Amino acid sequence: MSNPNDYTVGWICAIVTEYVAAQVFLDEKHELPEDLPPNDNNNYTLGKVAKHNVVIAVLPDGEYGIASAASVARDVLHSFPKVRIGLMVGIGGGAPSPKHDIRLGDIVVSAPRDGKGGVFQYDFGKTIQDQHFRQTGFLDQPPPVLRAAVAGLKAQYEIHGHQLNESINSILEKKKRLRQKYERPDLRSDRLYQPGVIHPPDNEGSCAEICGDDTSNLES
Repeated sequence: MSNPNDYTVGWICAIVTEYVAAQVFLDEKHELPEDLPPNDNNNYTLGKVAKHNVVIAVLPDGEYGIASAASVARDVLHSFPKVRIGLMVGIGGGAPSPKHDIRLGDIVVSAPRDGKGGVFQYDFGKTIQDQHFRQTGFLDQPPPVLRAAVAGLKAQYEIHGHQLNESINSILEKKKRLRQKYERPDLRSDRLYQPGVIHPPDNEGSCAEICGDDTSNLES
């Protein structure tokens, strides 16, 4: 059985889709400890990524927001006292702009800039079409060890690029049942509409059906 004191990285997922993706990217998977506290309500997956022992937890089904995430993080730290780095890794929507053209499949890593910590606190609120984003504050910047790792990743990417597609395809080849849900969709379905195109809030039809496929309404 695993020793809780061996784990130094905590990884929290908000939804099951993220939890599945996190598990399949582990280089090793470990058995759970036998002596976790009885009042710890989390569901854990333990394993190793490179040289790091990682404990992965997921929010309870149907729960979202910072209160639920804080409760999960509290139990992680209580049951795995040597965790020194906490990561919230999940899925986000596209956020294109002339300077940062963020699209489906991109990976975004927060970093401090201009006197701000790099993570916005929005208390379960999001920017929706025709509404303004109201900033309620921002969190403290990540610890130096994480910011140093980001700098190292940037340098590695400039020299060697990345092998993300190869890694994903390798996993999907081994776990074929994940393909339908986790394989990258056809590029023709990656339609990013301009801000002026409004999807009616009371219509649950697909964007292709409701908003159409007129190329003049799409971001290039």
